[in-house]
Amino acid sequence: MEDQTLADLILVPNIKENILYSKLLIKDILKELLAEYHIEIIEGKITDQYAKIRIKFPTDLEIGEIIIKLKNESSQLLYNKLPGLVGEDFWTDDSYLLPVNLIKKENMNDTNEKSLLPAKCLVTGGAGFIGSNLVDELIKLGHEVTVVDDLSSGKREYLNSAAKFYEVDICDADKVEEIFAVEKFNYVFHLAAQIDVRVSVARPQYDTKINILGGLNILESCQKHKVEKFIFVSTGGAIYGGEENLPADENYPTYPLSPYGINKLAFEKYLNFYYKTFGQKYITLRLANVYGPRQFKGGEGAVVAVFCDRAVNDQKLKINGDGLQTRDFVYVGDVADAAIKAMASDYIGELNIGTMVETNLLEIIEAIEGAVNKLVDTEHYPEKIGEQRRSVLDNRKAKEILSWQPRVTLEEGIKMTIEWTKNQA
Repeated sequence: MEDQTLADLILVPNIKENILYSKLLIKDILKELLAEYHIEIIEGKITDQYAKIRIKFPTDLEIGEIIIKLKNESSQLLYNKLPGLVGEDFWTDDSYLLPVNLIKKENMNDTNEKSLLPAKCLVTGGAGFIGSNLVDELIKLGHEVTVVDDLSSGKREYLNSAAKFYEVDICDADKVEEIFAVEKFNYVFHLAAQIDVRVSVARPQYDTKINILGGLNILESCQKHKVEKFIFVSTGGAIYGGEENLPADENYPTYPLSPYGINKLAFEKYLNFYYKTFGQKYITLRLANVYGPRQFKGGEGAVVAVFCDRAVNDQKLKINGDGLQTRDFVYVGDVADAAIKAMASDYIGELNIGTMVETNLLEIIEAIEGAVNKLVDTEHYPEKIGEQRRSVLDNRKAKEILSWQPRVTLEEGIKMTIEWTKNQA
């Protein structure tokens, strides 16, 4: 950074505690935070005393101004003209710049496709690991959420009590159609899937039934009932097979090595077909290795869940090979954030959701030892034949298009996972 005087640095505690930001960064920080609530910055001016920003709400109803006073020890959010768009209690809450659920619904244009405040959302697989975390975040933002899950791997206790729940198999096309006809969803997040690579190898027809035919039941109902957007949770690791020229971007060659990966990729092709043929909008999120609270220890890529469970229960951690094989580990909360941001994006296609950081198993163990504050016992086994040595995703496209980035460090994520694991004992 070039030389600056102290007057060129502004403290903004509400954005990040105890960090000085240069004026050049303030605009980008505010732009990113406002984008989380689908509010566009039209223009702005930043001085040593204040940031004055003209904004546009997603309804296109009004353009208003936000003035943020910048002081040495505090920042205060004021407003000039936002007639009728925000509730009175909004200005007393300094936790967020613009909490979505406090913007008045009655001022929104119900016919505007970009209106997300609130929306009716379906989360298939919403009792599972990623799905239940996503449901919690959607409900916090004021959205009306319905969960469809057959509880074959999801758990009833993970269901948010504020969500409507249908215990339904997505392979039952008639029941799926009945739900869509009644609920009239705006957005669909499709996470219900057969997720075990080993099961897909042993039972490829079963994997295809759920991951292709079940998914098509959901997609067909979306198209029939004019759902605004279909957000598909796919996989990066099982689709990209190479280990050279990493990190893998969205154009990286696809070499799925299992029926699971093949079917995930095939369903992505169906999404493209439905978009070009019927105009059904979609975004595919190709995930790196997701970890965090509620992860099923037997699921694909669940090494963090397995290691945390064994460490908490004073069991040896089993390592295949030398432990130097790498993966891209992304925290489940960051994945939920990306999925929510995808709702407001006009982008059609695939986006990688990962950290763009390679982490080996020994580094995972080191982070776990830090979280439990003790050394853990390990034992080594022969390396699995055919196991991929390296995997890491290029996330720059998602950062640009969704204004998203992973916020939880590996150490922070491991600590939260350890705490959750302890509470399950």
